[in-house]
Amino acid sequence: MSSMVLAPALVIRRSCSGDVEQMLPLMRQLKYPTTPSVLHERLCLLEEHPLLCSYVAELDGKLIGTTFLKQHQTHDMSHPVTLITAMVVDEKHRSTGVGRQLVEAAEAWAQEQGSNQLVLSAGGERNMLAKSFYEHMGFICRGYRLSKSLDS
Repeated sequence: MSSMVLAPALVIRRSCSGDVEQMLPLMRQLKYPTTPSVLHERLCLLEEHPLLCSYVAELDGKLIGTTFLKQHQTHDMSHPVTLITAMVVDEKHRSTGVGRQLVEAAEAWAQEQGSNQLVLSAGGERNMLAKSFYEHMGFICRGYRLSKSLDS
């Protein structure tokens, strides 16, 4: 008789509209206010849009991480860049390599789309752990992000 123990299986895959319920707690960890219907609508958009993509990290059928990507190109760029617009790994699964695998999936998708650069905003001073993670992954901090609200 064998006493073999199987390790949990981590899968990185494209997200789908059926991921809404499991993705909601991850979005809340990012402090993103959303509802199931809004998240469902956005995930459906991702499934059909050629310049948008999302990956999930699934451990034994449970979502434990996600990343959202957007390809962007302006008149002065010879190649498009890919933006990581959001990324989160469940608090209980951080520092286990899940984030690294999500970034690697993002890199592969970006290159498939013709991008030669991956960029993101790590949330400024309030999220130094994320900044440290991305720097460990080879990202370089350049400049400042400025924004202006256009509300009336």
